[in-house]
Amino acid sequence: MKFSMCTAVFGMHDLHDTIRRAAEIGFDAVEITAAKHLPVESTKERRAEVKGWLDEAGIACSGLHYIWDGSVKLATKDKEQNEKACEYLCKVIDVAADLDAKTVIVGSGGATRHLDDEADREEAAKCVAEVLRRAGDYAQTKDVYLAVEAINRYETNFLNTMQEATEFVEMVNHPHVCTMADTYHINIEETDPAGSIRKYGYALQNLHLADSNRCAPGTGHIDFDAIAAALLESGFDKYCSFEVFGLYPWKLWFDSADEAERQMRIGLQTAKAAFARAEYNAQYGPIDNKFGETSYEGR
Repeated sequence: MKFSMCTAVFGMHDLHDTIRRAAEIGFDAVEITAAKHLPVESTKERRAEVKGWLDEAGIACSGLHYIWDGSVKLATKDKEQNEKACEYLCKVIDVAADLDAKTVIVGSGGATRHLDDEADREEAAKCVAEVLRRAGDYAQTKDVYLAVEAINRYETNFLNTMQEATEFVEMVNHPHVCTMADTYHINIEETDPAGSIRKYGYALQNLHLADSNRCAPGTGHIDFDAIAAALLESGFDKYCSFEVFGLYPWKLWFDSADEAERQMRIGLQTAKAAFARAEYNAQYGPIDNKFGETSYEGR
């Protein structure tokens, strides 16, 4: 499995140092927090500089997340806004292409992805699908994929579950428009998290890893062994990205870069161990010891 780290984990810490730390921790890639670290207004020179940092660190850019800057609204049937959203997405795709990133995550729990209370949901969904279909055409020319994220009901009222996101993407019906899920949101919305991944994992372009408390895997109560096994069974072979925050009403980022790094070391160790166990079990089956636990020592 390939692991990536969202630069948002380090908040607005120096991006160059964040990339360096991600490589030292052991990540294969970073997922750039676009609106904060590399917005659509960024110059070609700035993008080339960031690409140079990635090459220097020996890691890739797996994708872009946090792409919206609040200037457009995606979840609407307003034709003018639809046009603006499509143009904006194409600019984000250009940023991704300049970094050799393959994925643009269409997420956001803010107003951008939220349907207004008076909105005709069916008509608005069709309009959003058309925006993504057109943007998907452009993404295909750049070898980039749009990944529509399922986000929990407390952050948006549009596409909350993996089923809803998958059915929506099937309505879009474009080879470069896929789905995206996040274990934090899955833990809230899915009655059977592993079962949902097995059922809808075929459509996933990316998966965010975070525990039930929005911090690193291994610090909450999510069963990452079950998640890892379900991903392997579904044939998922893309990036698992760590989107982890010190999430409280009064702050979004961790108190320091060192605390963010500590969280990432815990999370990466937890995830790698979960996938190692899942791969072992898939090949050999679990081995029960005399205490009724699974043991891998000496195998």
